[in-house]
Amino acid sequence: MDLTITMKGASEDFVREVLQSFAGAEGVEIATEPADTEWTQDRAYRLLRNSNIRVVLLLSQLVKGDGWLDAHAYREKWGDNALRGPSAALTKAITRGAKAGWWSPNIPSPLRPTTPDPSKGWSKTGGYYLDDEHLPAFRAAVERYGQENRGGFPDAE
Repeated sequence: MDLTITMKGASEDFVREVLQSFAGAEGVEIATEPADTEWTQDRAYRLLRNSNIRVVLLLSQLVKGDGWLDAHAYREKWGDNALRGPSAALTKAITRGAKAGWWSPNIPSPLRPTTPDPSKGWSKTGGYYLDDEHLPAFRAAVERYGQENRGGFPDAE
């Protein structure tokens, strides 16, 4: 029987304490390995293939914008509700992929929303960033997705 323990956000001291509590027990072998949390081209492509079209459109527009998506312009083109749902669907697709063993449950979301302006009270997200470290993998995945689907993106011009 294998037992895997994942400790998110735990301090190194706490991790050592937990591992020490198991050390020396009969039949216990402790192996620590860092979680593989890198977005590769294959992982990014698999994420696209297993997401809905709103997520695909959002990620393709982030790639087209070299890692930046202006939410105001996006809503203007695709409708006021265009950004309601894709980030939640993206999170669900990442979780499904982790459960399927395609990547670590600790893999980060490839995109980050900007924070709304606190002086305005509640406001909509101003935009999204696709981190520079993830951009090459997603650029290649979006290109592959487009080729395999004969440019199967909604009119994104």
